[in-house]
Amino acid sequence: MRILSILRLFITTLFGCLGIADAAQAGTECGVAAYYDQGELTANGEDFDPNQLTAAHPWLPFNSWVTVVDQHTGISVKVRINDRGPWDGERILDMTPATINVIDPDRTSDLRHVCIHW
Repeated sequence: MRILSILRLFITTLFGCLGIADAAQAGTECGVAAYYDQGELTANGEDFDPNQLTAAHPWLPFNSWVTVVDQHTGISVKVRINDRGPWDGERILDMTPATINVIDPDRTSDLRHVCIHW
């Protein structure tokens, strides 16, 4: 039984590092998110469009839909993962300006405390 638990943990960690998520397994991650508005192409090859509800995440699969909930305003929005990042180790998500405008309509800060759910 213990071997199965260790094997499950190893596979989950490996899949996460490779950017492969189990679609049947829901998850939540909370932390700081920021917006970015520069770039030509996203990591999945799309043209970067700051007016779309999209975001960058280090390992969630491309085209995954996640719900972003701002912890201060309580406003949520569904966004599609189409890019990789952030890479600074401090943020969990980089969002387009369109996304941050939904969860923080008064634009009180460029950094937001959010939880993402998939």
